[in-house]
Amino acid sequence: MTLEKFGLASLAGAAALLAITCFCAPMQAGTVILEGSDAIGFHCPGGNAAACAYEAQVWKALDGSSGKPIAVIGDTTGAINSEGSGVTIDTFASVAAAGSLSSYAALYFEATGGCCAENDGLITAAGATAAVTTYLTGGGTVMINNYIGGTAWNFAVDPLHPSTNLNLDVAGVSGGQASGLTCDDGETVTAAGLANGFTQPSVMGCWTHQAYDESVFTPLGFTLSFFNSPADGGYTGTGPYSSLLSEGVTLTGGGTPEPGTLMTMGAGLVGLAALLRRRRAAKK
Repeated sequence: MTLEKFGLASLAGAAALLAITCFCAPMQAGTVILEGSDAIGFHCPGGNAAACAYEAQVWKALDGSSGKPIAVIGDTTGAINSEGSGVTIDTFASVAAAGSLSSYAALYFEATGGCCAENDGLITAAGATAAVTTYLTGGGTVMINNYIGGTAWNFAVDPLHPSTNLNLDVAGVSGGQASGLTCDDGETVTAAGLANGFTQPSVMGCWTHQAYDESVFTPLGFTLSFFNSPADGGYTGTGPYSSLLSEGVTLTGGGTPEPGTLMTMGAGLVGLAALLRRRRAAKK
């Protein structure tokens, strides 16, 4: 089919349709990962070899082949390092101290003292939310250690509902959903986890602290569980549950389009096909 036969008007209409479709389904370019473990901030600095092995996998997964350093926000002691991963780890007390965030392959937000609940003060500090929003819009990756819900991180986790208290959908330490989980080694690496460079951790005395109710987080775009939570958590929610939950692949995992992207493209193509059918019918 030539351009003349197709018609420039049809091309313009199709382009407009695709543009409208994309506008109606806004997407965050970056990736947010929720981590319900103290392995990096607490157990590895304490000398646990299994925790350090997991930490090295995290840095490799987040960095990929970018060659950029990873910024660890909240580490004021220098206890977090590369653990032999070959990835440069820069530690900062705050987002502001990290300077230009675009210089980093990923941002890792450490829980207070490495254990046992997220430090919301790191993201509510002056200018922090705006800086991280810009970073995510540019395609950056943010990993939140011991994420426990609340509203401070909603700009990244649930931007359409900034006042929703997601703490009610987190089980475990400081979570608002009742469970028997406080410290467990029953986590299980998933196929998605393996594809993103993780392996099943050896027993370290306590890997999982928080579990995320996927019946709530999956509709928000968190479709990839790298580690399923222990089955003995005594959860009261709907589940299933994850202890390392992501809304996208890590850099190691490649560039598989997110489900929302595929749906947007599919809707645009369906509309384009309908437009072509109407065009052909009108010429008969």
